[in-house]
Amino acid sequence: MRTGVKIAIWVAASVAAVVVAGGGVLAYANRPLSQSEADAAINERLVDTVTKNDTVSAALFAAYDGPTGELHEYAAGTSSTKPATTDSPFHAASVGKTMLAAVYAQLVDEGRITLDDPISEHLDAEILDGLFTIDGTDHSGEVTFRHLLGHTSGIADYFEGPVLRGPSMIDIVTDDPDRAFTPEDLLAFSRENQTPVAAPGEEFAYSDTGYILLGLALERIEQQLYADVLHERIFAPLGMRDSHLLTDHGPGTDILPLTVRGVDLSDRAALSVDWAGGGVVTTLSDLVTFTRAFTSAELFSPEMLAELTTFTGQYDTGIHYGLGIMQFRFAELSPMLFSMTDMHGAVGSTGTYALYDPENDRIYVANYGSLDFALKAIEELIQLRLLVERIAA
Repeated sequence: MRTGVKIAIWVAASVAAVVVAGGGVLAYANRPLSQSEADAAINERLVDTVTKNDTVSAALFAAYDGPTGELHEYAAGTSSTKPATTDSPFHAASVGKTMLAAVYAQLVDEGRITLDDPISEHLDAEILDGLFTIDGTDHSGEVTFRHLLGHTSGIADYFEGPVLRGPSMIDIVTDDPDRAFTPEDLLAFSRENQTPVAAPGEEFAYSDTGYILLGLALERIEQQLYADVLHERIFAPLGMRDSHLLTDHGPGTDILPLTVRGVDLSDRAALSVDWAGGGVVTTLSDLVTFTRAFTSAELFSPEMLAELTTFTGQYDTGIHYGLGIMQFRFAELSPMLFSMTDMHGAVGSTGTYALYDPENDRIYVANYGSLDFALKAIEELIQLRLLVERIAA
């Protein structure tokens, strides 16, 4: 999901448009709002988003204020033939990567692994074969959990990475939405159609393929299916009753629409393309619960939280990466956002996010359910956040 530069350009342009509107407009836009005024403005913006974007069927947003404990949730649009609600389940895309990272942090705390353990100690050679070979040299023995969690292993990205031949993965899932994928299928796609980006540790390169390996290694370590690991280690302890790894793909999933190039995959087998790269179904309130637990080190030690949130990887301008978690530095996205505090958390390419503002102790969660809306979702985040921050104390 290499969209960072586009996000920076998009955000800068949208903020500039507000500035040139004139000082009077800005002064009015910055006046304090009552909670009811903010609610009305947020609802209006969500309705406007659904109305003006053909690929967005429903828009959900939630804001949680740590100091007061108040949670405000909003929904617009439809789920199939019925209105979307704040309780509507949705596919969270790469937000699931942060959940996987939380499990690895727990394993480190338990002394069962270290982040610098080679992945080859937990996966058979045939699984890794060809995925890390550069100029005839196999680097798979050098790849660690840290490399994979931080996207520095050099492995290709099956979902949006370039291909040497044939259709891309996005071409495949939109041309044949009823095709199902196993984790092995996804690895085979990278092995047969792509080449590594770099040797392990040399550079940051976002990769869903790497997270498939992390999911397979986790199953080997835990001797359980990945879906059961998430349930026992994350969902059940936190009371996330409406969250699960989607394993039964096709009709009957009962989740909000998820469009890729205008094709709704929510009830199609091709949605199996995610798995450990982000196949979790969840809700607004469950994601708030997870984000609170993650950012407060409730799930693992403070030492591991510090490890995960050391943002040494640069996804692109203003967007940085730790281990399974992303950070937005808004002043880097646009100088006009110099006063907006940084946020970090989980982000999905379908316009889904669960982000934490540590300075103000606030959490923002949203879902738009469209790969085509990934860039616009960040602009909307800024606009919705500005509304929330205008609520009078």
